[in-house]
Amino acid sequence: MPYHVTVDRTEPQTVLELRRIVRPDHAGDDIGAGMQALFEVAAAANLLTVGPPSTTYLGDFGSGEPTAVDFGIAVTFGAGEGRTGECTLRRTEPTRTARTVHRGDYSRLGQAYDTLQRWLSDSGYRPIGPPTELYLVGPEAAVGPGDLVTEIRIPVVAEELSIRVTAPFDDTVARTRQALADNGFTVLTDIDMQAALSAESGVETGPFRLLGACNPQLAHRVLAIDSHLGPLLACQVGVRAEGGHTVVEALDPELLTGACETAKELEPIARLAREALAAALHAIEHHTTAVDR
Repeated sequence: MPYHVTVDRTEPQTVLELRRIVRPDHAGDDIGAGMQALFEVAAAANLLTVGPPSTTYLGDFGSGEPTAVDFGIAVTFGAGEGRTGECTLRRTEPTRTARTVHRGDYSRLGQAYDTLQRWLSDSGYRPIGPPTELYLVGPEAAVGPGDLVTEIRIPVVAEELSIRVTAPFDDTVARTRQALADNGFTVLTDIDMQAALSAESGVETGPFRLLGACNPQLAHRVLAIDSHLGPLLACQVGVRAEGGHTVVEALDPELLTGACETAKELEPIARLAREALAAALHAIEHHTTAVDR
């Protein structure tokens, strides 16, 4: 079937998530059990589901090895609150995703993934997270396999806001701070995410720092439009070690304006912030040995 790929902004939502291990030779049973457990927890916690369920594959499902899968569904609170059991309840951030829709049985989902990967290779975007399958019409609603509708989403970032360099991690953190300062930003926060994740949830990651940067001149313009927009003033820049290299990625400021009533007024300011972040990343890349993305 023909596939059409689009890049869209996902809106923030509250999501109930359950992580399970899925075995390739028992995928149908394991996915069915995971979905059933997710909905049982939602019902026990008095949560109302407000969207289709999804699965996010955290490993290479095609490798033949068991893979960690996050089962998720958007929810809202009902009349009261209850337990979430083994699930996690979290608020998502706005994200830019490349996505396409597959119609029909799951045996041909690979064609949709191939289309997305080919599109990404020439798109000017780079994937920054695992794929998610959103079951718009699942087995419980489909009359036959041909009625199934599955949306595949891959989180992406514009290449100008993401670089991969050969410089050591600590050197890149220092260079990132300097490049941000040179382009009008003040670093307000510097969080050691590796230590924070390990302490809070026991999750082990490689070196990872999250810098919260603010451009005072642009911040003043934002507050002049709406004094309640303080949470939008910090631009998040991540620096992490990956496969012997260091990756620097910036959250696109334009993603943060979509849900605001004053979005039209904020767009030119967000564009200036985006350009300044891109210039900072370009400066980092210019002074290091870049590798192919």
